[in-house]
Amino acid sequence: MEVLALLLGLVPLGLAIGAVLGWIAYRKTQYLESQLKQLRQQIWNLQADKLYEKSGDATANKATADKAVQEPPKSASTASATQSRPPHKAPTRPALARPPNTPSAFSMLWQRLRESWMIWLGGGSIGLAGIFMVRYGIEQGLLGPEARIGMAIVTGLALHGLAEFLRRRSDGPQSALAALAGGASITLFAALLAALHLYQLLSAGLVFALLAAVALLTMLLALRHGPVLAIIGLLGAYGVPVLVASGSNNIAGALVYALIIASAALLLMRYVYRPWLWLGMLAGLVFWGIVSLMSHSADAIQPFYFALAAYLMLAIPDFNFRLQQAETVSGGLWKTLFSPSTRRVPLSVLVLLLLSALSLLQEAFSPAVFFAHLLFVPVLFLAARYREPLQSLPWMSLLVFAVTAVLLGLEESALQFTLQEIKGPAASEFVVCVVFAALGYSLAALWNLGISRHQHLWASLAFLAPPVWLAVAYLRTPNLLADGQWGAGVLLLGGLYVYLATARLRQRQADIPAVWLLLAGHAAYSLAVAIVFQEAGLTLALALQLVSLAWLIRRFGLAELGWLIKAIVALVVVRLTLNPWLLSYSPEVHWSLWTFGGATLCCFVASRLLVQHLSLTRWVEAAALHLMVLTLGAETRYWLYDGEIFSGRYDFTEAAINANLWSALALVYFYRAKFSENLRAVYLPATRILMCLALGSYALLLTSLNPYFGYATVSSQPLLNGLLLAYGLPLFMALLTLRYYEPGFRRLAAAVASLAAVVFINLEIRHLWNGAVDKSLPTSSAELYTYSLVWLIVSVLVVLVGARRGLQSAYKAGMVVLLLVIAKIFTVDMSDLDGLLRVASFMGLGLTLLGMSYLHKHLTVNAIPIQEND
Repeated sequence: MEVLALLLGLVPLGLAIGAVLGWIAYRKTQYLESQLKQLRQQIWNLQADKLYEKSGDATANKATADKAVQEPPKSASTASATQSRPPHKAPTRPALARPPNTPSAFSMLWQRLRESWMIWLGGGSIGLAGIFMVRYGIEQGLLGPEARIGMAIVTGLALHGLAEFLRRRSDGPQSALAALAGGASITLFAALLAALHLYQLLSAGLVFALLAAVALLTMLLALRHGPVLAIIGLLGAYGVPVLVASGSNNIAGALVYALIIASAALLLMRYVYRPWLWLGMLAGLVFWGIVSLMSHSADAIQPFYFALAAYLMLAIPDFNFRLQQAETVSGGLWKTLFSPSTRRVPLSVLVLLLLSALSLLQEAFSPAVFFAHLLFVPVLFLAARYREPLQSLPWMSLLVFAVTAVLLGLEESALQFTLQEIKGPAASEFVVCVVFAALGYSLAALWNLGISRHQHLWASLAFLAPPVWLAVAYLRTPNLLADGQWGAGVLLLGGLYVYLATARLRQRQADIPAVWLLLAGHAAYSLAVAIVFQEAGLTLALALQLVSLAWLIRRFGLAELGWLIKAIVALVVVRLTLNPWLLSYSPEVHWSLWTFGGATLCCFVASRLLVQHLSLTRWVEAAALHLMVLTLGAETRYWLYDGEIFSGRYDFTEAAINANLWSALALVYFYRAKFSENLRAVYLPATRILMCLALGSYALLLTSLNPYFGYATVSSQPLLNGLLLAYGLPLFMALLTLRYYEPGFRRLAAAVASLAAVVFINLEIRHLWNGAVDKSLPTSSAELYTYSLVWLIVSVLVVLVGARRGLQSAYKAGMVVLLLVIAKIFTVDMSDLDGLLRVASFMGLGLTLLGMSYLHKHLTVNAIPIQEND
């Protein structure tokens, strides 16, 4: 045992001797490196001098030439005096030019790592040696507790003294000596923690005071030794509680210890700021915060730990303990919200905020725990009151804590997540907590609103926080009140907002808080209708806001509300468009008329109120057209399927509806694309997809669903039957496409229109004579004559219109049809018709040809020259 004690006592001496020898070797290396750097600097200076001389000579020559051109010739005496005067040289020199091959950041980091790896490894080894010395004495039972701790403290102080002694004898700071001092600080940290957690030799208050003193001493010495001491001494100290583990699971003490180390690091950064030092300090705080989340022994201290850590980050670097030091950012609100702070404060505080929310999620709800975690919020409001880069943090805290409150008590079952309703007395307590949170956010935001130049940010937070927290309360305690009572309460809040807004707008036209009062009032209204109404009624209730918003914009000139109108329009349109895949309604209620039709009417009225705002008017008009098409389609299906608008069948009628509906939607989207630069990239692909779907549905009507082949039945009522919907209306849509759609698709639209005309006219003629269109039915002579007569009239009209308008394509198409009719008359009609029908057929053909020749000559006298129509 005595031998072991002797060896243990020789360990510090061996470490000190090794450190001295390492320092001597490193000092020689540093001297050679400094000489090499001086040589490199001299080379760069010479290169810069040459560049300066060349640029200076060129500039002087150019200036001399220009002066000689502009100035008149001088006398001989003046010229000789000028020549005898020495040339003037610029007194200043430009900044040194960087060498052409500047190393990258990664290569510089790798170079520094290769040069300094012995320093980091040596300092860390010394610190670990001190820790292991304490741990070895504990495990082997050597000496008494007081002797073990005392020996470790003496070793740490001796190493600090040796490092300071050698530093004073050196020319300047040495990294090896800084590493030696860092290891000494780690040894002292380990000894003090062991004295508290393992032996209880000292009181907790005294130990933490001594830890703070050691951290402060390390910070002061880092100003002398350089950043290496800060890295090894302060950041390495975060790992001491892990290495000096006693199994006591004293996480609370480790959190206090981490705050002490962080305070020392922040004090150092007040004088010597380094990004890696800040990130290392944050990593230590986050590490112990995560460790505390894994254990329930520190649940009581976690909220205070995260809030205090955020406060220290905000206060210590600038000694801004009252959080009243101003910091502004040039630019608008967007740049203010997302501008990086000089010390990465917003991101660091946000990380701590998320950890605090995770801590809250791990605990069952209780008012004390909830308000303890909300202590984070006053710190954020105080800091953001004067520091603009932090003004987004209160809004983020509202979103984080609101989502956390919704997810409290979340139960995971397989892959499904279900919210556990808060019941009983806890439900009332939860609502009270939520109400106080809403009041706190609103009052704090109004307090900051009075001095901030970014009023939109604080006004939005002040007036939107209550609806957000009310939504949280309803989601967690839906059965505490009836839906009507919840809706009435939220609607009352919205009405109060609107009343206050109108009162302010009567006094002052341009008022930012009034705008956000209106927005918050409509948000409360939306929440109320979402609670009270369901299915179809919810959509109509949302659409009614368009009328009120349009009136407010027109009455008070609030163009700022335009984005809200666009958002509501998009929500209503998407909801009604996706209804077949999202919702189901009872066919007993004619909901399509007052939902689709009511939303269409709301968009139309809003567009009339917004006539002075062209962009908004076009937006709402396009939505009204879209909803009108949906309304027509929904009403058609309602009557066809006995109220089952979203029936799963896909038959002849369904295909007819889709062909017309999708083509109409394609035209609506193409119209909208003309006035929307931002959404043009979305509308154009959408309109082409819809047009392809319409063509596909029409192709089904021509083939597998065609009643001529017996795949569908058509009513015997003439004209007003399924043929009009399936083949007549597509002809009209094809003509609209030919007139208003993209020019590149006009040939295709003309071909589809021609095909649709042929199919529709022939099927209508067959249905007119037979009451059906099945091919198995016999064809009468009267039906054959009707084909000839109708197509003869059509061909004549097309030829004359083409000749009058100068449309070569129409003219050619009409002539082709005319020739086909003539061929039919001389082949089919001559053989199949008899009697007066044959006479009428040929008489009509002759008269038609003569009349067409006369009209064609008369119409083409002043007609437009025939040209190719694209």
